[in-house]
Amino acid sequence: MPHTQSRYMQDLGFADARVFCSPGDVIAVGSTAAPVVTRNAAGDWSLTRTSAGAETLNITVNVTQQVLRRTGFFEDLQEQFGGAGIPASAQPQFYRPDQIPSMSTGQQITPRTAFKVKGFKLLSFDVIYRVTVAGLTTNTVRVDLTNQVNNVAPAVTAVLAATGIPTATQANPYVTNVALPAAQQIYRIGADQELFVEMTVAIPNTSKLDFYGFDLLCEYNFN
Repeated sequence: MPHTQSRYMQDLGFADARVFCSPGDVIAVGSTAAPVVTRNAAGDWSLTRTSAGAETLNITVNVTQQVLRRTGFFEDLQEQFGGAGIPASAQPQFYRPDQIPSMSTGQQITPRTAFKVKGFKLLSFDVIYRVTVAGLTTNTVRVDLTNQVNNVAPAVTAVLAATGIPTATQANPYVTNVALPAAQQIYRIGADQELFVEMTVAIPNTSKLDFYGFDLLCEYNFN
């Protein structure tokens, strides 16, 4: 390790981050009325809607509001090993009592020419919900990336196209995992970006939906 001030920055991320987005974290709207937060029992809270006709419900969470982003930066470089001061270091070597010879060219570390990637990447997510009384007409989830630029219309890019998930009734909640395409499992580092996970439900008359949340699986690198 260099005898100079610097930052420790890891190259590899950890792929074990879990972020649960509960009913209080999401935005929900409906073509007739929005689902409402409901206490079903102790420790059992959901967004619930019993349809009064054919309706459409949209439930979404902005992942970038839930997980910290970083944009990354270059390493602290120590371009000269030894000497009385190290130009690329954050601190001169004045406190060293000895004078260490500089390393030869063959010993030098080749610095990186791009940012160390930091922040998070969304890998997959669980959708947790229950359908009772009558099955849903359709039920899909999707993921979209939105870029915001001053005085420019929001630029929306599909990260995951609409993907069907179960619609049948069952007594207990579904926990359905949806993975992002491998090419979209990347770090989201841009400024003024939003990453939306959205569930769209076509619900028939009398059907009841209880939405419990999205459980996100992320890789992260914050060090």
